[in-house]
Amino acid sequence: MSQWIQVQQYKYHSQNETICSFLNREKGTKSLILNFRENIMNNILYKILFVFLCIFISSKITKANTDSLYRKVQGFGIGLPQEKVYLHLDNTCYFLGDTIWYKGYVTRSDKGTLTDLSKILYVELLTPDGYSVERQQLEMTSGTASGMFILKDSLYAGYYELRAYTRWMLNFGQCEYPHISRKSHGFYSRKMKDDYIRDYEKLYSRVFPVYNKPKEEGRYTKEMTLRPMRRYYKARKLKPTAVLRFYPEGGHLVQNTTGRVALELNDEEGKHLEHIDITITDQDGEKVSECQTDKRGRASFILKDISPEGKYKATFTLKGVKFSEKLPEVEKNGCALSVTQTDSTVEASIQAVGIERNIALHVMHQGVSKFYLPLKKNIKGKYDTVKIPLRTLSTGVNQLIIFNSEGRIYADRLFFVNLHDYDKPQITISGTGKQYEPFAPITLCLKLTDTNKQGRSVSLSIRDRATEEPTYDNGTMLTEMLLASEVRGFVENPGFYFESDDSIHRQALDLLMMVQGWRRYEWRKMADVEPFTPDWLPEKFQTIAGCVNHAERQNVDFKKASNLRKEVNVWAMFVQNGKTIELKQPTRNGTFYMQTPRIYGEYMLFLSAARQDKGTDYITRSRQKDFTDEEAWPDYYVKLDLFYPHFAKPYNYYQDVPQKDMPYFEGEDSVVHTSFTHRYMPAVTVQAQRGGLRHYDPTKPAIVIDAYEAYNLLADYGLVDRPFYHIEEETMYRLLTSLFVGDMNMHRQYYYEKRYDGKTQKTKNWYRLVKAPLEHAISPVKVELPKPNIGGYQTLRKYRLLSWLDKFYVYTDYVPREQGSWKYKQGNQPEVIIDYRLYPDGQYFPACRDRRYRLQGYAVCEDFYSPDYSRKPLPDTKDYRRTLLWIPEVKFDEKGEATVRLFNNSKQTVISVEAEGITGKGIPIVWKSDKTYGTKELNKP
Repeated sequence: MSQWIQVQQYKYHSQNETICSFLNREKGTKSLILNFRENIMNNILYKILFVFLCIFISSKITKANTDSLYRKVQGFGIGLPQEKVYLHLDNTCYFLGDTIWYKGYVTRSDKGTLTDLSKILYVELLTPDGYSVERQQLEMTSGTASGMFILKDSLYAGYYELRAYTRWMLNFGQCEYPHISRKSHGFYSRKMKDDYIRDYEKLYSRVFPVYNKPKEEGRYTKEMTLRPMRRYYKARKLKPTAVLRFYPEGGHLVQNTTGRVALELNDEEGKHLEHIDITITDQDGEKVSECQTDKRGRASFILKDISPEGKYKATFTLKGVKFSEKLPEVEKNGCALSVTQTDSTVEASIQAVGIERNIALHVMHQGVSKFYLPLKKNIKGKYDTVKIPLRTLSTGVNQLIIFNSEGRIYADRLFFVNLHDYDKPQITISGTGKQYEPFAPITLCLKLTDTNKQGRSVSLSIRDRATEEPTYDNGTMLTEMLLASEVRGFVENPGFYFESDDSIHRQALDLLMMVQGWRRYEWRKMADVEPFTPDWLPEKFQTIAGCVNHAERQNVDFKKASNLRKEVNVWAMFVQNGKTIELKQPTRNGTFYMQTPRIYGEYMLFLSAARQDKGTDYITRSRQKDFTDEEAWPDYYVKLDLFYPHFAKPYNYYQDVPQKDMPYFEGEDSVVHTSFTHRYMPAVTVQAQRGGLRHYDPTKPAIVIDAYEAYNLLADYGLVDRPFYHIEEETMYRLLTSLFVGDMNMHRQYYYEKRYDGKTQKTKNWYRLVKAPLEHAISPVKVELPKPNIGGYQTLRKYRLLSWLDKFYVYTDYVPREQGSWKYKQGNQPEVIIDYRLYPDGQYFPACRDRRYRLQGYAVCEDFYSPDYSRKPLPDTKDYRRTLLWIPEVKFDEKGEATVRLFNNSKQTVISVEAEGITGKGIPIVWKSDKTYGTKELNKP
């Protein structure tokens, strides 16, 4: 069990200030709130029970058959449920200087109710380029939490992203971020490499527009000035591009069967190509089927008596250019699956070829088993059609699997079921007027259908309708929980699929299931056919974890996370506003995991390690000697585990465009041309040569990061293993480039440059690119640059000390979301400039020999300001609120009723009212102005 030790405040070596002064110099630092009410024994018991459950589920059953695999999946779905997140925002768009108010809802996959697993929610704000602006850690009570982000004026306009997750969610859907193989060689250990490149198939994401700050207060002109790039990339003047993908029902084309194939046709940017006639031909060039794409570029066709040769191809014409694409290979053995629905059943038709073992059919909904049936051949040696009663299934996305006793999956299919049990509106709101005069009072009455208080939560937003912005990313609590969270990628305008239950909408929904089908619940891992080991438990409290290594010793075994031969103690000191608390934890296999105090707001963390026979007196002496000598070597080097996702996903074409017809600019790239009205790049010389560089602008970096924070990231990701001062100067800025730009999954170098407070340093190692084949590395070319007037040796030395370094300014043409773009191929390499900035006015803030972090505890959300104009406001009062009222948690009485009172802003206003939440039974609550949302009619007045 951890020891808690109250320690003294230590003075810095050669500096008459305490550790606490690092925080006190920052204005507005929030006070430390420590709460030790968590019962440590209960938490340990929870972990033991959890591990026992995992062992029980994964235990091997001697007799392998479909029944045993089914029971494992059944136990997994109940014992290890996943979590899903939804964020309700106060508005649909924002302007620089605004505040984003949000409410997070986290539910369990097995019950659909608010989670009781995790107690911490992470919410990140990402720039349009994919760089992190801020990450917040929210304390959840009963599965919900609310927060706020301030859009600072220093940010750029564009489409920003909110990403949310719990640490438990990060155990599922893991994948690797695209990278070249040699990238792995630069990490300290395999674990650190794996942590760095770990990516996720899908995390909750919400994209919304952020416009320029109004030039005149109250005049909300929707204009975007995007981040300027330094390079004009050469436009490509090519023939029309098209990407055609095929999705056989069940996953495979099987010889001598009849199968249905879905397809999706988009252009290179992901824009749907509608009303395109597609012809399917066989190996002899004979037409065997045809179809036409719908508004979403999707269609399906039937292949009868699939030929063993399988040389099928699809042909179509786009803008006078003919295209041809091969269909997937035909398999000799397997199952062809066909799923259809009637008013009372789901019918699954199985055509098996060359299958000797017994097979079974299994259906699950959000990981919970709903139907299971071992299949037997009839007298003709075929499988009869399986009729699954709808009443045994659940509303939402269901997964059907055909498998054998070895756990091999022959066919897999998603399908959507609507039992109409979500049709009834869960809330009504009355009292809205057609229009409100300036400062007029507004009174709304809310009434819930279900008056049960247990597990219920509702948030409310009232805003000025005139400043809203319709987008394709317009999901609700209902569409997210039932649909979008269960399929791959982005679902534009998901409410469409719930507007009606007619044949048109059913067909569109079924095509969505086939083309964007994603297995959120990995059946083979659930059945223990493939291993599943959770990396993290559901968080009940704040923790830190990491590893310890000998300083000045390389990790000779790349497979191990640590090079320690004997275990040590890790000492963690938490400091905030003059208060210090210290925690000691012994390592295990060179790693540590410890519970921390409950902390709100910003705090300082100091990490060091010592042999286990060294006590408090030794730590005290070590901090009194050379504690602020950053050139000294520590005995041990401590690293924190960075569990959060490092990379941003590329935007879908429909995520960063408004819901309106857009002009298509043939042959222009997405960086240069105006992609919609009032979105533009900063003013540049029109006559500038394409492919050339713009003027260097030192006020417009891509990233500005605290120097100490950047160094901590490099160390904790395993890119460096020594104090900052002892990193070679040429190595440091290359590592920073690697951290923020990466390798773009290309075996080539790119041009990078180092500057000191905006001035270029003369060096022999400036790199310029020369043309070379894509598969080869590009050789560097020396370029002589003028020597800047930076200063003497002592001035230059300051740029190697964290005590003097304030920030790193990073300028680059690269956009992480566009990894793999044609703009970065061949001679069009991006450029990266790392600008070292000292503290202004010669300021000095001592760095540390041991690890020092400035971290954020639980985010503290302020109360939304709503003015009271019950007394007549002054004549010169101006109120330009766009969000008139935001209530993250509406308080209802015993009858399920609530009355909300507010006042209008200073102009005539038509309001929009939006309420979202969830009942104690897990039914989503959605109400938007005059539209009540249910699964039967989303647009029902």
